[in-house]
Amino acid sequence: MVEKKTSIKKVVWNSALWIIVFVVGMLIFTFYDLPIAKAVYRFDSSYAKFFEIVGLLTTPMAGIFFAISNFLTLRVAKKRVLSIILGWLSLIVFVGFNLLSVGMLNSRWLGVIFILDLLFIRFSMWANRCICSYAQVVELRKVMMVGLVATLVAVLGQTIIKYGFNRPRFITLTDPDSQFTYWFVHHPIAHDSSFPSGHAAQAALSFILVYFKKFIPRLRINKWDIALWLLAIFITGSTMISRMLLGVHYATDVWAGCFLTLFTISFTNWYVEKTYKV
Repeated sequence: MVEKKTSIKKVVWNSALWIIVFVVGMLIFTFYDLPIAKAVYRFDSSYAKFFEIVGLLTTPMAGIFFAISNFLTLRVAKKRVLSIILGWLSLIVFVGFNLLSVGMLNSRWLGVIFILDLLFIRFSMWANRCICSYAQVVELRKVMMVGLVATLVAVLGQTIIKYGFNRPRFITLTDPDSQFTYWFVHHPIAHDSSFPSGHAAQAALSFILVYFKKFIPRLRINKWDIALWLLAIFITGSTMISRMLLGVHYATDVWAGCFLTLFTISFTNWYVEKTYKV
């Protein structure tokens, strides 16, 4: 994006750095997966159950917002017809995904969530129009591309990867010491698999918040920049911890899920800046 980056931000959003961080983390957590899982398991944790829901909210919110962004920036799009089709598909998919996810956890909330989705669609229309009124539409479209790609990867990418490993969840093991397997061991196709964590991948979408300060003049000061980073870290970190507390994911699972989204944001941002011309 056109906003100048500080040396710190250049390091933070460096794709190569994320690969190094991922590898180091995986090397460490691979050997401590089981001890960590046994030490933190708290299935009745209210904190964990709360952030289990919070971790799912970032995906529909990001998906809906960027689908609306797509519609409002069509005038600078190369392929308008394709953009319109993808925009409607994204809107339908992310609203449907939200309802399905919540329905699987607690169907009593379906009506409330549907109304909230409609309200958020309205809010997204208003917010995007405000952004377009005093910011470059091209820049908003660039952010939209980064956000939409990251959201799709957080939903579809992690799901596809799961079927390559099908790692049993800690909570399903009757004898963890003898049944535990490492993340890289392939298992037959299972309906519910542990690696990587979809919740962690989706919660990490909150880091897209740091892109929006450029569109809101009042947020273009260091204290708000720090606040947005801390908020994203808190949401993502709390969701990762909650998944381990509930026994549905190991440390390597949440680490890989979080990395998948952060790397996608970093790489897509680099690609858009270097090659995308509207």
